[in-house]
Amino acid sequence: MTNFFKRTYDTIQKNKAVFGLILMLVFSGLIWLASHIKFDEDISKLIPSNPENEQLQKVLNTAQFSDKIIVNIHKEANGSLEDLTEYAQQFLDSIELKSADVIKNIQGKIEDETIFETLDFAYANAPLFLSETDYKSISSKLQKDSIEAITESNYKTLASPSGMIAKKTIIKDPLGISIMALKHLKQLGFNEDFKLQDGFLVSKNEQNLLLFITPKYKSSETNKNQVFAEQLYQFQNNLNTEYNGKISSTLFGGTLIAVANAQQIKKDIQLTVAIALGVLLVLFVFFYRKINIPIILLIPTIFGGLLAIAALSIVRQDISAISLGIGAVLLGVTLDYSLHVLTHIRNNNTINNLYSDVTKPILMSSITTALAFLCLLFIDSQALQDLGIFAAISVLGASVFALIFIPQVYKAETVQTQRKSTFIDTIAGYQFHTNKWLIGCVLILLVMSAFTYHHVSFNNDISALNYEPLHLKEAEKQLDDLTNETAKSLYIITYGNSMEIALEQNDMVFDALNRLENEQKIISFNSVGALVKSKKSQQTKIDTWNSFWTPEKVNDTEAQLIDSGRKFGFKTTTFQEFYTLLKSDFKPLSVADFQTFSTMPTEDFMASAGQFHTITSIVKVDDGNIPLIKDYFKDQSNTMVIDRQNINERLLGHLKTDFNALIGYCFAIVLVLLWLFYRNWKLTLVTVLPIAITWFITIGIMGVFRMEFNIFSILISSFIFGLGVDYSIFMTNGLLKETDNDQKTLTTHKTSVLLSVITTILGIGVLILAKHPALQSISIVSMIGILTAMLVAFTMQPVLFRLLIRN
Repeated sequence: MTNFFKRTYDTIQKNKAVFGLILMLVFSGLIWLASHIKFDEDISKLIPSNPENEQLQKVLNTAQFSDKIIVNIHKEANGSLEDLTEYAQQFLDSIELKSADVIKNIQGKIEDETIFETLDFAYANAPLFLSETDYKSISSKLQKDSIEAITESNYKTLASPSGMIAKKTIIKDPLGISIMALKHLKQLGFNEDFKLQDGFLVSKNEQNLLLFITPKYKSSETNKNQVFAEQLYQFQNNLNTEYNGKISSTLFGGTLIAVANAQQIKKDIQLTVAIALGVLLVLFVFFYRKINIPIILLIPTIFGGLLAIAALSIVRQDISAISLGIGAVLLGVTLDYSLHVLTHIRNNNTINNLYSDVTKPILMSSITTALAFLCLLFIDSQALQDLGIFAAISVLGASVFALIFIPQVYKAETVQTQRKSTFIDTIAGYQFHTNKWLIGCVLILLVMSAFTYHHVSFNNDISALNYEPLHLKEAEKQLDDLTNETAKSLYIITYGNSMEIALEQNDMVFDALNRLENEQKIISFNSVGALVKSKKSQQTKIDTWNSFWTPEKVNDTEAQLIDSGRKFGFKTTTFQEFYTLLKSDFKPLSVADFQTFSTMPTEDFMASAGQFHTITSIVKVDDGNIPLIKDYFKDQSNTMVIDRQNINERLLGHLKTDFNALIGYCFAIVLVLLWLFYRNWKLTLVTVLPIAITWFITIGIMGVFRMEFNIFSILISSFIFGLGVDYSIFMTNGLLKETDNDQKTLTTHKTSVLLSVITTILGIGVLILAKHPALQSISIVSMIGILTAMLVAFTMQPVLFRLLIRN
């Protein structure tokens, strides 16, 4: 391969214009292909999919977990109830004026026509909502004295200046059957701690008013939700200023937390990247003595990244955005190859020496690292498979491109003048392996790690990695005090290949939840089962209605109402609409019939994906009763109890198990490849043992401080593994060169490794300045691993080489 790159260099030197044109065409083609890629922002694609959790994943991907934004408007010392409702109305007016295109619906304001619509629906379909208790109540009203008392009460209501709704309801429904039906729809809404005031949902103490906003986009689509969040905060600030001392509000919801996370990550990365680039720019210019060095360094990395995205665009319709984000961090490995080539050009005056020194170690490192990344294909996760392909192609593309491109633009003759040593040259020239104190420190760390590595655990709680601003924490606490809204929520999901199957299961879930609530084993629940039932259940209820309202009973009730009404001047046709209802031939409604009823938000509970359908019930429960609820439904077919945090922890636990196996695969592949390259088991051991020691000490140090791995740090550990492989291969080849040719080439190899360490520490280490906990965790774990890899490579690898090779 060395001769191939030498010939390629000579050919390009003779045809620079052609090379430049080809380079432009290649970059243009890659950019064009990369621009057509579509990104999938679903973070759940990180979670492995296997037969054990396939059905669970299917349910989770289909079920409706409504991420509402809750506006908690509260009255202050100088405010009134009128101020409270006026504030809410102005807030709604602002949203409808400026944000209507990004909201799905708003709940919390009920117009008069909505109330009529609800009553009409309950009235027209009364049999579907009545319970056994309701029929007992109706039966007691059919006695002659009861009907007379009801008629008298209705007359007084109609004769008084009471509300239009009450009057309209009495004419249609003198026995109040629709009111009974309506009460059963409360499981779709809120508990009895709230009441309607001027159409708004107000707490009984009249101190708080709640609005519920369902955004058009999922909480994960932060780019689309960011403008909406900014608008909401602007509306809030304007109204808080206008009603200062009277009314104020807080906002809370998963969408706002997601936007806050995205914004904080963006701010953190902008700050840390600016700091890192500034320092690295100075460092590279200082070390290489050329102002264009940063550009030269980055071009192979950019080429590798574009090549990987272009390749993925050919084999995938879309790729995981999260995998590409992690892959961008892993591109730091590819920067090493540019550093190695530049450093060897700086320290050697001929192209022959350059290719002789760096071709084999760079290709060994890139192939080994690429195959290690491709081990991610063994994990049944599209995002991680995308990551493996992206990283492998990037590494291979950047290494080959660095060997071809950099010698063309950074010439050896530009550094032939007497070069001044820098502090990096001084450190690289230091004989670490002769310092007994450093060797002793490594051995002490190794022994210590044997007693501490088992203290490192895996934190499955992905919510702990969220950044939640203070104002959202305060809003969450206030909401919890008011409604217990942040109490533990379980999602009981029924599913099936038809909506009817899911509805039949949901009917049983609904009945069970009613029993559990009556037994005080759950705090409350919301279920669409109060409104939408299976056709089988609807027909049963219709049959119950028909059995109760026999023709004789209907005629007798009509006669008694007419007779009692004469005393108060009612016409015989006053309640004709009610008589017609009693004689109606009811039929089960379809799901579409319920969905046209806009008052009740069925879309918050029901979801479909192709031929797969789910229905979700939300249950508020004390932590102590969670096992009881899970056990209660565990044997019910087509039913799952979802504890979202527990599910994430369980699925991420599978990811941890897969990564444990992955590390084994990586070591096995590295071991085999190194033996194939060296054809010498001693050289293989000299190279692979430092990698193993680095891992062991890194985990041991983490154990001392009781640090935890999380989903992000365990992914970034593959980056550390790649760097460890790179350092070990370069050190082994440097030691071989020094032995074979009696040349001090080891110092040059150490210089390039040291530059890689400094570059990576500055690039990732500055993330410690970030406020976002996920970025902080990445920074700490990475710095421990990288510094350990350098220390082991510089101290122990020469010692192992001397023991196994020279002896």
